Amino acid sequence: MADQDFETQLARLYGQAPVFRDAELFAQQVTQKLDRGWALRRVLIGATGVVAGVAAAVQLVGARFADEFAQMSKEGTDQLNLGVDKLTHRYDQLFSLGGSEALWVGAALAILALAFAVTRLVDEV
Repeated sequence: MADQDFETQLARLYGQAPVFRDAELFAQQVTQKLDRGWALRRVLIGATGVVAGVAAAVQLVGARFADEFAQMSKEGTDQLNLGVDKLTHRYDQLFSLGGSEALWVGAALAILALAFAVTRLVDEV
């Protein structure tokens, strides 16, 4: 049969968290990171929102103008569409990414990666 005193001491030792030498330094570093200002992050998030808003506005305005061109002049619109189709075809051949949507997604991901890199740099500083 097991010794009850030993079992009690063993349970008490495993129940207590170990004390590390650098516990105060760790707590101080965590507190500093939590107290760090979020101004730059807010600016970056706002800037990415502005960029996304501008891209959406450009696409909406472009779509509206395309509809107005179609209503004004069918022949002019056909020529414009032919020119845009040629340009889009050359554009797709140049990048061979499968269309302009893939290019926009790539640009958005590049901007997002840059934003994460800047926030990481801010955390290190």
